[in-house]
Amino acid sequence: MWLRHLLERGLARRPEALALRDVRRDLTWRQLHREVSALAARLRAAGGPGSRVLVASGNRVEVLEAYLACGVAGLVACPVNPALTDRELADVIESVGPVLAVADPAQADRLGRLTGGRPGRELPVLDITGLAGLPADDAPRPGPDEGAELGAPVAILHTSATTGRAKGVVVTQRSLQLNALSWLADVRPEPGTVFLNAGPLFHGSMVIALDHLAAGGTVCVMDRFTPQGCLTALQDWGVEHAFLVPSMVRLLLDAKGLAGADLGRLRLLLHGAAPMPEDLAREARQRLGADLQTVYGITEGGGPALTLRPDEEPGPAPLPGAVCLGTPMLGTRVRITGPDGQEVPPGEVGELRLAGDGLMQGYWKNPEASGEVLADGWLNTRDLCCSGPDGRVWVVDRRNDLILRGGQNVYPAEIEHVLRRSPQVADVVVVPLPSPVWGQTPVAFVQSSEGHDFDPLDLLDRCVAGLAAYKRPSHFLPLESIPRNPSGKALRVRLRELALTLTTGGADDGATGPSTPVKESAA
Repeated sequence: MWLRHLLERGLARRPEALALRDVRRDLTWRQLHREVSALAARLRAAGGPGSRVLVASGNRVEVLEAYLACGVAGLVACPVNPALTDRELADVIESVGPVLAVADPAQADRLGRLTGGRPGRELPVLDITGLAGLPADDAPRPGPDEGAELGAPVAILHTSATTGRAKGVVVTQRSLQLNALSWLADVRPEPGTVFLNAGPLFHGSMVIALDHLAAGGTVCVMDRFTPQGCLTALQDWGVEHAFLVPSMVRLLLDAKGLAGADLGRLRLLLHGAAPMPEDLAREARQRLGADLQTVYGITEGGGPALTLRPDEEPGPAPLPGAVCLGTPMLGTRVRITGPDGQEVPPGEVGELRLAGDGLMQGYWKNPEASGEVLADGWLNTRDLCCSGPDGRVWVVDRRNDLILRGGQNVYPAEIEHVLRRSPQVADVVVVPLPSPVWGQTPVAFVQSSEGHDFDPLDLLDRCVAGLAAYKRPSHFLPLESIPRNPSGKALRVRLRELALTLTTGGADDGATGPSTPVKESAA
């Protein structure tokens, strides 16, 4: 099975090299192998193959150990966001039916409150901070049916739910294997490369940490992202590769300590989860001294699926505001299709579909939702994309973010692209507002740059100069900060709700113009 092979290969080739690091401890490959083997034995005692294990913890090296141990033992890791409400956490527990939880002390207390006192339904909890003390398990294990193991589920990753209730994405070992091989081919990390994991480990981006482990690298895990903490980690740990979302990059560049930081070992900054504005990318290259590589991925697609390497020049965008995703990674095929399911010609917008062995098996206990996005072996990402003349893929917007004004398509990314050119704009997100006249009109939420005041008339002038009349926002609404989820995606559902409360009468009459400043944050 893939994760066992990954672990054994690291032990055989670099037993005393550093495999994992966080602020609490370092783990060599020898130590990692011992602790994962011990945890795998504990998991086998809790349930048979296919049993689910809840992983409820903040970021730490032991979370990656839990993923590896589930893969070795044949159980299924079910990580959860520690920020879930009790109701949301209870829903996940009810859905996946775990036989055991591996949790940090704070989450263990919550789980005790939620599952304690329910005869026959108590959830045993293993303290994740004590994995190093588990008794060693060196007993040989019978060789599994390799094909069956590769096709077996290894994780259920819950989507970030920017547009609705999260769904459990069932990921197999074959998916993780393909992802790692693709990463080795298209990112090319060398053995010993020091990688910084700055994002949460409870969602699909954790596969990038596993990819660097597969390359024989060292994975450094931040407890949580802060700009100064990231600078310290990059410098003190000698980080060479890092994965950040654009909002993290912006905060890093604004950090007061950047000028004095020694980032001389940083060679490659990988970015994804949201489009990277070109002006932000340009500034990052100049001030961080690293190459940038675009990575497009989706949890349902098994992680990274397309990439634009630093040595590739995509040329001008086919449509204003479109961002180049690059070409498919090894093992992934793409199509851009219209409403009839047929491929559209280059330059025409359609929905991006993916195919390959990395796709999810489906949504956990949700065959209806699975059937909606998986058809004939192709995953509908619902991202609106087009291809350029050279075949590279460009993303325009999410299907769910598309605004239909008077029967005409309005892409938020195009409006955001125009507004980001204003020096007063630090961040901007455009969402639809219901309109009795047009059906929907765009509304722009704006986070002002430091030292600049919110000036809606200037923003309107820029839109008049750069956009057709039907694309111009009907309101400009200031926010202290744009609310985003842990993976860096804007919480558009929350912003749509906020737009209704901040505009006159709760709906738009179709008029285009500035709004009265509202001094409150949606975060």
